[in-house]
Amino acid sequence: MVVATEEMAVYCFDTLVSHFTGDQPPAPAFEDGNHALRDRRFPPIQSKELPSLECTVSILTDYEPAEDYLDWEVGKHGLIIEFTDPDYNIRRSATYLPEVASHEGWGHIETIDTLMKKAGFHGSITESLRKKIRVTRYQSTLYTMHYGEYVAYVKKNRGAAPAINGMPVVNGFKLGR
Repeated sequence: MVVATEEMAVYCFDTLVSHFTGDQPPAPAFEDGNHALRDRRFPPIQSKELPSLECTVSILTDYEPAEDYLDWEVGKHGLIIEFTDPDYNIRRSATYLPEVASHEGWGHIETIDTLMKKAGFHGSITESLRKKIRVTRYQSTLYTMHYGEYVAYVKKNRGAAPAINGMPVVNGFKLGR
């Protein structure tokens, strides 16, 4: 089973730093290094924000069909739901990572209902509709690293702190001129 690792979190920060320096990030120290630098749901990250960032890598594992929309554990399973929107006769789907429901304090019904809304459903959510949802549950492994830990890792393993425009970024400030 693939698990989230320190090297994966380092690669995430390498990608961000490289974005600001214009350099290519070092090759990932793990297989299948993919990343998403731009997420249109959020404003772009600025270099001055790096020292306050932390990166969490989530590796999704153990996909399995659930018996019904209640066949999963809050805090343990992530969910993928698929259903046909009865108002428009179109397929809808959405997912939540395993930590979402517990972080929000949701139970099974609220999680499913918000997930249906996330999928773009705006109609009335009934028990009958919930029973028609196809649910795939999954688990994940996580690794979280703060930017300061990344800087320490780079210093130890590469000999120098990461730098943008020739100046290291540490504790919120570009050091140097």
